[in-house]
Amino acid sequence: MLKDNLIAEWVQIYDTHEHYGDIGNYYPEKPTIDLAKIFNGAYMHVPKHFKKMCETLQKRIGSDALNSLRESFKQLYDIDILPLSIEKVDRLNNKIKEAYKDPNYIYKNLKQNLNITNIILDIKPHLWEKWNNPIFQTTIRIDEITFPFVKIDNNKYRPMSCKHPVEVYSESLDRALNTLDDFDDVLDKYFSSLRYRANVIKIGSAYERSIHFLHERNEDGKINEIFRKILKKEGSINEKEMRRWGNYVVSSLLEYARKEKLPVQVHTGLASMTETNPIYLLDIMKKFADVKFDIFHGGYPFHHSIPGILTQRFNAHVDLCWMPILSQSATKRLLCELIEMNCVDKVFAFGGDCENLEGTCGALIIIKNILADVLVDFIEAKKISFSDAVDIGNRMFYENPKRIFSLK
Repeated sequence: MLKDNLIAEWVQIYDTHEHYGDIGNYYPEKPTIDLAKIFNGAYMHVPKHFKKMCETLQKRIGSDALNSLRESFKQLYDIDILPLSIEKVDRLNNKIKEAYKDPNYIYKNLKQNLNITNIILDIKPHLWEKWNNPIFQTTIRIDEITFPFVKIDNNKYRPMSCKHPVEVYSESLDRALNTLDDFDDVLDKYFSSLRYRANVIKIGSAYERSIHFLHERNEDGKINEIFRKILKKEGSINEKEMRRWGNYVVSSLLEYARKEKLPVQVHTGLASMTETNPIYLLDIMKKFADVKFDIFHGGYPFHHSIPGILTQRFNAHVDLCWMPILSQSATKRLLCELIEMNCVDKVFAFGGDCENLEGTCGALIIIKNILADVLVDFIEAKKISFSDAVDIGNRMFYENPKRIFSLK
């Protein structure tokens, strides 16, 4: 009862991260959605055939990704998918298709059912207008420019043969990229072209390289040489050159963040797993001490370093998006430590990090339950009062992200 009363007090939610545009044809005015797309947009990766789908899901019983979707389906469609059966999956699939005949189905659930007031979409710019609604803001994400390479072996890379976004954008300006100065100027203009819908910068290059970013300028002329190879789409790049180029672009990105007073989200943890521990961000957070950093996914599986990082860098914040559907137990332990170490004002509790409404809903149910469990333990230990617990939840779910991701 205490837990239910606590959850009932948390009204407004700020959703720090979603991928809605990426699923393909999943737009409010023309949704083509089915059960397989929902599973695959929430990290479950199942086949479309119902019998094979059930066989695949049966092997994932107990996973928190499946648990979160199970809770979502119960809330949105009044169907418990466990124990699994072909008939149940078929009935759920039909209910989903029927629901999405309403073009406002997504918005109504986000705002009225889930009480989400703001969502940050991490999608390609050409999809922005498809999601032109006051509830959505977007990110400036340029990973293809930070890492415009193809890996050849452990220490060798070659430039991508396709054009990265700045090259494409320069053509729209009828502007040649003959020199690094040309590139810098067009890059800044490209940032500005994305700013009208964006209220945050996202760095997701942990999938390609280390997140040990260092401040990099072209003082020895080496960046010029790397730029020419990228421009000509020829030659090879070694590990050190790859890192220097990425650091150069990230430094430009952070200079823009400083100028525009934009927070910066950084993917950490699960990705390449090579230097993706958020502790590697300490150097760049110190260099850009006036830029607010949002450390994604709780740093999982390196989450134990997060409380220490937050106490050492006043401009560091932690975002628990995705983490609850990776591991509920790890999320609970991290939340306990964050409260104990007086980091409550630096925590963003919720971001679904999924490609669909159902994934968002499930992730929200899970994180509310986890935080409520943690706070009930604190109440019963007489460390905080019920009103304190309500306040902590409101700050983590709404006030903290609202403050950092200020709307334009």
